[in-house]
Amino acid sequence: MRVTSPVLGLLAVLAFAGPGVAHEVTNKGVTVAHPWARATPGGATVGAAFMEIRTGAGVTDRLVSASSPVAGRVEVHTHIMEGGVMKMRRVDALELKPGESRILKPMGDHVMFFDLKQPLKEGDLVKIQLNFAKAGMLEVEGSVEPAGAMGPHGMPSQPVEAGKGGAENSGHDHKHH
Repeated sequence: MRVTSPVLGLLAVLAFAGPGVAHEVTNKGVTVAHPWARATPGGATVGAAFMEIRTGAGVTDRLVSASSPVAGRVEVHTHIMEGGVMKMRRVDALELKPGESRILKPMGDHVMFFDLKQPLKEGDLVKIQLNFAKAGMLEVEGSVEPAGAMGPHGMPSQPVEAGKGGAENSGHDHKHH
């Protein structure tokens, strides 16, 4: 039996991570890496998670939903500029183009947790299940970083694209539909 290199890569990631979920997972040309969430204050009912999603050359897919045992409901969100104010909106799917590295980050695309069952505490790990149209379910485990963190493990997130948010857009509206 011949095992292809993507399979070996997945096995290596899973072996390194041990039983359960992994910090980086690949399936059918889609890789989810560096998942993390921000800590929430006690009594908070919402939180957010971020990560990098990469597709292989020639691979297209869509992130269509997410779930987590820490929340009653999980949605995929993006930010849009509307009337000079940055607003967060639920999306039905995030399109993934071939060879793309899509960074889910603060003030950009992200996974939103609603009805948190308990606060997200700095230093804890949070399990996130991501459902892709072609790659299927990928489960990752992200670190919970400080409340104001802009990236995992003290690293800054990728630079914010022009018109997608950042310091120049301090008006941030978390209205939901």
